[in-house]
Amino acid sequence: MEIESDSMQLIQMLRGERQVDVAVEAMVFDIKVLAGRLQQVVFLATPRQCNKVAHEVAAFVSRVGGNHIWDRMWPEWIFDILASDVNLAIRL
Repeated sequence: MEIESDSMQLIQMLRGERQVDVAVEAMVFDIKVLAGRLQQVVFLATPRQCNKVAHEVAAFVSRVGGNHIWDRMWPEWIFDILASDVNLAIRL
């Protein structure tokens, strides 16, 4: 599994290349525990421009809060961002 983030500092913490910041220590611990249950996990630093959907979903959850599960049908704004990433002029 490849896990991408636009936060180089977080990726370095997950890779063990940087001391874990106390503000995100619990989150990093949880990610490492879950990653340890998988056969192979690679943590990659990816520019935000390469994964706009992940950034927008994180911003949405940060702004709205709560738990969100989208099974098969996700909000149309996600589709719009994905379409713009591949230069499609489709809008729902």
